[in-house]
Amino acid sequence: MLIVLCSGGHSPGVTTAGLALTLTWPRTVLFAECDPAGGSVLSGFLVGHRQERGLGEWAVQLRRSADAADTLAEQVLRLNGPDNRRILPGLASPSQVPSVQPLWRDIAEAFATTPGDVIADIGRIGGADTPLPLLAAADHVLAVAQPTLRDLSALVPRLATITSARGHRPSPRVLLAGDGPYGRREVAKTLDVEVAGHLPHDPKAAAVLTHGTDSERHLSRSLLLRATRSLGSTLCEQVPAS
Repeated sequence: MLIVLCSGGHSPGVTTAGLALTLTWPRTVLFAECDPAGGSVLSGFLVGHRQERGLGEWAVQLRRSADAADTLAEQVLRLNGPDNRRILPGLASPSQVPSVQPLWRDIAEAFATTPGDVIADIGRIGGADTPLPLLAAADHVLAVAQPTLRDLSALVPRLATITSARGHRPSPRVLLAGDGPYGRREVAKTLDVEVAGHLPHDPKAAAVLTHGTDSERHLSRSLLLRATRSLGSTLCEQVPAS
């Protein structure tokens, strides 16, 4: 199963949501940073890990016609704890974007055949560098937005972009994150879109995921991970394991 997380124009915590989902995912999972603007896990949650691995180096191997599965395995980092959670760090520099842009279709196909599930963070969408093949191939597309007028207004035109890219596949859904004046039902009715869930405002847990600060022991008890654990179970029930 391929799940794509994206933002509709602002920055409501797509990577944070993706990491939280990965840490609570009930099956084998790979979190892939596929944001053309660059990755952040190696300077945040995984600070101190090897810097030379990731999407950019994998793209180099793909351009050389190397086996996608074998080379992907060389570029991922395994998380502490259960042996079924891995991370593919994102691009280290904007200069790598042109070399990756022609490869999104190959990358989407590789994710589709990767054992287990893949959660791909593609960041803000709507620009020329949006990885449309990932949107087209995903089993689920979750557009992350804070329930505020600013975020939801920016999201509306992007939902149309996602729907167009997906053709006959299921429509994108909204994943609300953080505080705001609008609830799930109001957002669903106003935007005519399904709301997959609402992740709570949890700054202490978010700080661990974005900056690697404080103790990770807090995460397992946090409201954020409780919410993503429930969301992940629901998503896995909707699409069988690959």
